[in-house]
Amino acid sequence: MMKRSLMSSLLLLFFLQSISGSSSNSSPHIEAVCENVQDSYVDKKYCIKTLSSDVRSRGADDRGLGVIAAELTAAKAVAIKSHIEKARRKARDGYGRRRAEAALQIFSDVIPSVQWAAESIKGEFYASAGAVLFVALDAASACVGVVELGKAADEYVNLALLAQAIAVHLH
Repeated sequence: MMKRSLMSSLLLLFFLQSISGSSSNSSPHIEAVCENVQDSYVDKKYCIKTLSSDVRSRGADDRGLGVIAAELTAAKAVAIKSHIEKARRKARDGYGRRRAEAALQIFSDVIPSVQWAAESIKGEFYASAGAVLFVALDAASACVGVVELGKAADEYVNLALLAQAIAVHLH
């Protein structure tokens, strides 16, 4: 009977910890960075959730979190580019194919730029990284009405805003 009660108490404790606030899953650096960038069109809860979702963030300092955010942005841009390539292959006519090619050109250009921004954050060139990430924000909106990107466009914009806000914060 005692063992069952102890086991029930432990299970309840683990359950309560798992549903408690995000701070149990995030580092003090994540909390501080997200507090500082929330005025830059970045929702604090989104910031914490996004950065905490990457295992590298657990031991990262502020600069490392900026790199992670930029790399997540680049990864989303790669996924969007792949989606656009599929849309181009499925295009029924030359007009649809040309529209997809325009969007593909935009994301083909933005990927190395965002990757460069991540490297710039690593090298502590924050102003340069912030400027490039600011320009990269327009990639998804430039494709609106050209190719259907769905939720991926919003996800990309949110990630780019986060990376850009951290770069500015670091500067």
